[in-house]
Formats: sequence, C-alpha cells, structure tokens
Amino acid sequence: MSVTSNTDQYGIQHVMISGRFDFSCHRDFRAAIATLNKASKVVVDFGTTTYIDSAALGMLLLLRDYMGDVRSIRLANCKGQPDQVLRIANFHRLFGYDSTA
Repeated sequence: MSVTSNTDQYGIQHVMISGRFDFSCHRDFRAAIATLNKASKVVVDFGTTTYIDSAALGMLLLLRDYMGDVRSIRLANCKGQPDQVLRIANFHRLFGYDSTA
C-alpha cells in the first residue's frame, strides 16, 4: 500500500493509491490530502489499487469535505473490486468517475 501525490503541468493534483486502500492507509492519505490546494482539481487514481473497503470510502468523503466542492474531484481508472465497491456505494454518482472496466 502506498499513497502518493503530485501536481501535473496543468495544475491538476493527482493522488495515486497503490495496493490495498483500507484503514492502514489513513495516515498517509490524510497527509497527502493536507498538501492539496483547495482551489485546484484533484484526480484520485485507482489504476494500481487492488482492494478498497468502507474505511477507504470514509477517506474519500474526508477528501470531499476538505476540498469543499465535489465537482473538483474525479475518481479515475476504477476497475475490478474497487470499481464494484465504489459503484455499490454510489460513489460513481457522488464524484466525477472514470471506469476502465
């Protein structure tokens, strides 16, 4: 599991989550979102995420609260188990959403 963040040349902030996205990522995820500029767009990249649970859903809601504008957040490269969980929880309707399935 790892959570990293960076900003691309267009000013879009990317949060990449690798492996399992569960409660063990909480500290790293909060540290990553604390560095985000609230005025910019954010892409949470699930391209290398293999598993998410309810704690991950809660962390995404923390991100939404932190950013203040859900329209500025996109969940990208959702596939497999993470895509299924996000859809069951209707997060594909709460956030911008890109599925690779």
